[in-house]
Amino acid sequence: MHGSVENAAGATQMTQQPMVRTFRAPDSAGAIAAVKAALGPEAVILSTRQVDGGLFRRPEVEITAALEPPALVPVAPMSPIRAYATATSGPAAASSPAATPAPALAPARPVDDPLHDEVRMLRRSVEEARRALASVTREARAGRELQLPPAAAEIHARLAGRGVEPALAESLVRSALEVATPLPAPLLAAVKDLLGERLVPCRAPWLHESRHVIAVVGPTGVGKTTTLAKIAARALLETRQRIAFVTLDTYRIGATEQLARYGEIMGAPVLVARDRGELEGALARASDADLVLVDTAGRSSPEDVARQAALVRTIPRVQLHLVVSAATGAYELAAVADRYRELAPDRLVVTKLDEAAGPGGILSAAARVQRPIACVADGQRVPEDLHALTGPALVDLVAGEDGGIP
Repeated sequence: MHGSVENAAGATQMTQQPMVRTFRAPDSAGAIAAVKAALGPEAVILSTRQVDGGLFRRPEVEITAALEPPALVPVAPMSPIRAYATATSGPAAASSPAATPAPALAPARPVDDPLHDEVRMLRRSVEEARRALASVTREARAGRELQLPPAAAEIHARLAGRGVEPALAESLVRSALEVATPLPAPLLAAVKDLLGERLVPCRAPWLHESRHVIAVVGPTGVGKTTTLAKIAARALLETRQRIAFVTLDTYRIGATEQLARYGEIMGAPVLVARDRGELEGALARASDADLVLVDTAGRSSPEDVARQAALVRTIPRVQLHLVVSAATGAYELAAVADRYRELAPDRLVVTKLDEAAGPGGILSAAARVQRPIACVADGQRVPEDLHALTGPALVDLVAGEDGGIP
């Protein structure tokens, strides 16, 4: 189909409509590679979005791209989106050469114009895709520079692309090479066996039959309070347990109110304790509860972390759960695990898997804390987005359901 553009002199120039196609791949790098292979390096990315696959099915990245064919008569070499982006990018747009009359641009649009927002989102998406592609390329190059066999280098690059620390990925692959041949299938099986040794599941925290006390610790913003609400809701729905909440979080504004709302919805008491005496009193008042859930404040300094953990440890037979966010990335997860390892947590809880660029980063925390993984969370819904995974499911979460081989 052809269209026409009338220039400033009134002459009509014939142009062709751009070719628009949609591509999907497991990650941004694969989707961009598909775009370049089909449309070439001059393709313009129109939109990028994440297609959710759920917890047990791999999500995909969908990219819509266009290739503008050359006009029958030369016109300004710029797509409509690029033209608008240039027109709204500031004074630099006015300095374009004037040798060939360009089509008249639309008047400047207000900041809240939907197209302006879409262009800004497209720029952000392209930049994120470029960063992802650069990251995968660096990791693949690192695999080759490590002088690994081809299958081992491919597994190393894939693990790193899924968020595993490069050093951990290298350690896994080299350990697997010691017990397996450097062929894809046996090497993959050995890597998954090693992952299984580090990613150990345990009984879901809401399935205990006798009276149980669970306390959560972890940095600010990882979702400790919401995780406790999810555990409580699962316990109410699946085992009909009587629930009580105790909060030690008197630092964060609104923390007590948030937990109180959950307690009101579930018909569970919410008790506040500021010191050891109040904690003992709260536990006595909750003596008829089957499951007592203790919330704590996220603290940053090692001294505050140790002081809070010491208070929690005064609770008889308490089980301490360290909550970490998968969205923070492997290196931050490693730092958090190192910070809380001295508290000797009993269990590990991983949250915000739905926000994680690479779920493999959870291996960093599991390898350092060396405690079973009680459950994982992949959303804000209470209690649907909380899951107790099996060992193979945890391995697939890190290595990919296909084992990490494209």
